Amino acid sequence: MMGRLKGDQGQLFYEFHLSDVVPEDHLVRKIDTALDLSWLRSELAPHYSSMGRPSIDPELMIRMLIVGYVFA
Repeated sequence: MMGRLKGDQGQLFYEFHLSDVVPEDHLVRKIDTALDLSWLRSELAPHYSSMGRPSIDPELMIRMLIVGYVFA
């Protein structure tokens, strides 16, 4: 079953906001604005079962892989 990120995770911990820590000119923000993965869910939907546990959101997974490759 294809999972989906259910909400904004801007506040990950008690008083920690990721958007307050990452500078406006950081490479991650530039990647986020340039990368459009809106097509990904419809492309991958036939490969997921309709039952079972939800997976990690495929868009989130691709974004994590790209950040890993860039900052390896």
